[in-house]
Amino acid sequence: MKLDRNLIKKILIPILIIAIMAILAVIYNYILIRNEQRNLVLVEAKKEAKVFNEVEKDKIACLDLFTIYGNHLNINGYISNEDVENVDISSMKLVVEDIDCNYDEYNLEFSKEEGKVAFKLSSNINEGIDLNKISDGKHFLFIKLVSTTNNKETYKLFSITNKSKYVKDEYYTLTKDNKNNKVEILFSKHNFSDEETIDYMLIRSQYSTLPNNACDIVIDAGHGGKDPGAMYKEYHEADITLDYAFSLKEKLEKLGYKVALTRDKDEYVESYGNNGRAGIPYKTKAKLTLSIHLNSTASEKSEGGVEVYASNNLNLDFAKKIADNIVKYTDGKYSVNSYAKALDGVYVRTYTKQEVKEANEYAEYMGYAPYESLSTNTPYLFMIREIGGIMTSAYIDGRDKTMSENPYRDSNISSESYLLELGFINSDNDLNNLLNKKNEYLNAIVDSIISNYN
Repeated sequence: MKLDRNLIKKILIPILIIAIMAILAVIYNYILIRNEQRNLVLVEAKKEAKVFNEVEKDKIACLDLFTIYGNHLNINGYISNEDVENVDISSMKLVVEDIDCNYDEYNLEFSKEEGKVAFKLSSNINEGIDLNKISDGKHFLFIKLVSTTNNKETYKLFSITNKSKYVKDEYYTLTKDNKNNKVEILFSKHNFSDEETIDYMLIRSQYSTLPNNACDIVIDAGHGGKDPGAMYKEYHEADITLDYAFSLKEKLEKLGYKVALTRDKDEYVESYGNNGRAGIPYKTKAKLTLSIHLNSTASEKSEGGVEVYASNNLNLDFAKKIADNIVKYTDGKYSVNSYAKALDGVYVRTYTKQEVKEANEYAEYMGYAPYESLSTNTPYLFMIREIGGIMTSAYIDGRDKTMSENPYRDSNISSESYLLELGFINSDNDLNNLLNKKNEYLNAIVDSIISNYN
């Protein structure tokens, strides 16, 4: 059977026309998208040029270090004397400015040193820029030098170049309403012209789902397995802390937080290594780590009381809030222990001179070099020290072959860590509270978290 040529033409020609029109539509749409993208790039370039309009072109601030502890970004740096010559500095500020020239200012601590003016955002590692509050988009960081002459205030704006050994950081905000932002600390260059460029520091925040292996909070149930912890009567510390960890995790997850445990059964967990207690907060990109413990004394009876341990270079408001809430919610009391006490219920424990000496002697006995950074400013408790990276003087580097290496000891981003001694297991009053007022203890901790992070 022969097909009618005219019929073929009637069928094919319309199809060809439709196909050509479809191709032309795709091309046209592609051109529109490219033009739109090009226009957006041009608009952003113009906006960026406006942001840098007041920035010094031939002078720059140098960044020695930037860190993220918990949810706060902190910076340390300097400006050379030759770049601030004849400038009577009355204050220094960190300016965080978005692409539309909206900005926030943070007061900097500064001091004049040999050949430079040094600055830092805060002496407390859990203060600085709250990355949970950074809005979407690009934010440029500048150092603002303010001087006052004849009651008239003037300022100079310096861009920031990175002189630290860290290239960038990546942070995920705490989960809120099932949403997170990915926040990046970056460094780039701005072109004033083809021949004139300047380095700058940048915070970029954008919506992102939390990675599967990431979480908001890590709960560490102290002891476990071959290490039962403190014991009194028929009770073991490891059993009670695990029970509390499970229940605390459940309460926090009901609030929308993603929570990980260092152990979920009665097992011994190594202190260090990738899967150790101190490694899990790093691996999960946690913002907060709470290590749950029970205290004990050598005497048969104890007066009891709560003790919250923190690093020695922290703002202790959150630690104090936890201690206060536990006492308030459980009708408990603060520990009467005075050693390493910073505030009622809050303790800052560092190595003593004797402990540093003993550690060095032990190193010599075991045949390895003593830890260079170990001093009386080093946090004693490993769940505080080793989780904080360089911010808390982590030092376990594998030279002592009796323990695993902490591969994250040199990190400049870490979880904010606290160790909670909820009470004394050998205090009948504390033990009774711990067994019968678990919900009150948990609510005290949860409400402290909500108050501090929301």
